[in-house]
Amino acid sequence: MGDKSHCSVCGKAKEKRFINYANIEVYIECECERKCREEKEKADCEYARRTAVELRNKNSRLSLLGQKATFDRMNVDKYNEVAVRGGKYLLNQLLKNEEGVGKNSLVLQGNRGSGKTYIACAVINDFNSQNPVSDLRIRQILKERDSSYRKEEFSAVKSPCKFITEMDLFALYYENYNYCKTEGPLDEFKKAGKLLVVDDVGASNYEKKRVQAMYLNIIDYRYSQGLPLMLTTNLTKSELSDYLGDRSFDRLKACSYFVDLTSPESRRAG
Repeated sequence: MGDKSHCSVCGKAKEKRFINYANIEVYIECECERKCREEKEKADCEYARRTAVELRNKNSRLSLLGQKATFDRMNVDKYNEVAVRGGKYLLNQLLKNEEGVGKNSLVLQGNRGSGKTYIACAVINDFNSQNPVSDLRIRQILKERDSSYRKEEFSAVKSPCKFITEMDLFALYYENYNYCKTEGPLDEFKKAGKLLVVDDVGASNYEKKRVQAMYLNIIDYRYSQGLPLMLTTNLTKSELSDYLGDRSFDRLKACSYFVDLTSPESRRAG
């Protein structure tokens, strides 16, 4: 147990006091011992906060590369400036916890390598980072760490933001979703409480009717519930309208801002 009568840091004798109501004697914490304890508590809290963000990103289904995307690290130029502003606006709305009023969604259009996916990941990553971590969650993470759990074994820290590619969404929708149940694997994404990001819309070569049925189901639900949606695509507005179908695209237009990330080398008609 160690010698409680002397400071474990400087070795000086501690002040002794008698607690009448408890009928016990206690030793008063030394100043240097107190500083060490506070520094350890601060370091533990920061560790738990960082770990909570990592677990949130994992729950959001962000890739390891996507978890590194933040607006602070992004190189902003005249071609992506509007898209970055749109992403930051959406992020601020999510952090303010405001209900969806009017246009609360974002569609990023542009060529490959223009930064669409990076911006989408930055919205989720920055939300997970800036959204406060509860004291209860901090204590749980520290308890699991002190119990020699590996991070992979820590309890999940849920995030209300989800990221998925169109290919994965299509597979989930048609292979795993059970329409006989009120809840299924798809609902984790379709009913994401804050934001659903669908990446690379139009990048797949699936049957048109099946794609349109899938998007109508998802877009209509989020539109009717006032839940934000974010799409990234290489398609122009006219191409996207044809790809999604009129009904889905009409709902998307009603709730979304469209931003085209084009450079002089990638000007497109449409």
